Amino acid sequence: MKFLLFTLPLLWLLTACSTMRVSSDYDTAYDFKRLSTFAVVYPQTNHSLTQERIAKALKEQMSEKGYTQTDRAHADFVVLFHTDVTQKKQVVTDYQAVGFYPYYGYGYHAPMAVPVQREYSYDEAKIIVDALDPDGNKIFWRGVAADRLQSFDTPQERSAYIKSVVAETLASFPKKQ
Repeated sequence: MKFLLFTLPLLWLLTACSTMRVSSDYDTAYDFKRLSTFAVVYPQTNHSLTQERIAKALKEQMSEKGYTQTDRAHADFVVLFHTDVTQKKQVVTDYQAVGFYPYYGYGYHAPMAVPVQREYSYDEAKIIVDALDPDGNKIFWRGVAADRLQSFDTPQERSAYIKSVVAETLASFPKKQ
């Protein structure tokens, strides 16, 4: 019982620290069984180190799911990705106690609680991954991951984080059948 009392708060704390939100959507009428090859297409902007890392992680994840990488002309589907950073605000209401406790002379009295609002600004990074059917350029699957913009000390930490974000984003993409 003591183990449970100490473990549950720790698990809650670990899961509460994650700010990443992942969602996905797909065309329910699309036939995923016919897919076997893919190509990753970069955004139109200049290629950055981050984009290179994202493309590498996408290629690795798709290969792990059983798909074969090829050039765009021969691919059964195309994987596109977009990134965005927006500034967000978060308002937190906190209650602070005002007054004296105990109040001498008339017994004990609880202090009065006054609501205090604080506003925090932060940058939110978002990656959008689309799977596109080359015939008709129709998107049949989309995954979106959003998280607070992270700061890392080394390129290895950045690469590991990007790999984990891409893995979570593609978690709902079906494996090759």
